[in-house]
Parts: sequence; structure tokens; C-alpha cells
Amino acid sequence: MSQTIPLSQPSSNPRKIPSVVFFEHVGELVAQYGADPLLKQLNELYSKYKFMEAQLQRSKQVLRAKLPDITNALEMVEYLQSTQEEVKVDFQLSDCVWTKAEIPQTPSVALWLGANVMLEYPHEEAIDLLRKNLGNAESALESTNEDLKFLKEQITTCEVNLSRVYNYTVISRQGK
Repeated sequence: MSQTIPLSQPSSNPRKIPSVVFFEHVGELVAQYGADPLLKQLNELYSKYKFMEAQLQRSKQVLRAKLPDITNALEMVEYLQSTQEEVKVDFQLSDCVWTKAEIPQTPSVALWLGANVMLEYPHEEAIDLLRKNLGNAESALESTNEDLKFLKEQITTCEVNLSRVYNYTVISRQGK
């Protein structure tokens, strides 16, 4: 059974992503744990950080795609609320297919909530919901960007540790 090496520590990151411990004295760690187990566990930690980074990148793409949709919906509901007459619009049915429509003045709008669910809201409630969703999406994007920045620092520290351990073992072998 292999011994667990203290490669990371709790951090102040709001999402509790652990931070990598920078190896000050590589020789002491190699002597205490051995080069192969140390490299193996460092590679595992590195893989975990890269996986987290990939997940956050996907999450960031989804959030960035949602923002324009929410903003456009909010602008349209605000416009429909402000106008007192029928609205004529061109809208997209699918890629490269557009059509014209006349929207009568109504006291409510229907919003897609996801999972094939659409609900009807009065204009004010729809605007409040869309503003809340926009704020949530923007704050989620901001925290995702912070997490990505933190992860990049941890990945860099992990890469430096890996290279220092590897270089130490190469130099040690050459000295024998």
C-alpha cells in the first residue's frame, strides 16, 4: 500500500479547491517517499487539476452562450412592456430560415425555463426573473473565471514540482 504524500492543502478558494504545496526541498521529499511514488502522486494530482480545468472551461462556454440569450429576452420583454401597439418582427425559425410575425399587445409573455418547460409571466415578473437570471449568470461566470485563474496557478505549481522532482532524480542517477 502506498503512502499518501502531502501534495496539497486546504485553500481560501471559495469553492474549496485545494492548493498545491510548493516543494522547497525536493531531495528531502525524494528521500522520505521515493521518487516513483512521488512522481506518480504528482501526476495524479496534475490530472485532477486538468480535469477540473476542462470542466470549468465547458461551464464557462455554456454561461457565455446563455448571457446574450438572457439579455435579448430581457430587452424584448422590456420593449413589449413599453409599447402600446402591435409589434411587427422578423424572427429566426432555424438556421437561415426567418419569418415575419405580428405580436399583439398582451399583458404577459411566455418564457422558456429549460427542460422543455415554458411558463407565462406578467411583464414585470418576467423582467424581474430575467434580471435575476442575468445577474446569476454573470456572477457564475465571474466565479468560474476566478476558479480558472486559481487552477492555472495550481497547475503551474504542480508542473514545477513535477519537473523539479524529475530533474532531481536524473541528476541523482548521473551522480552514481
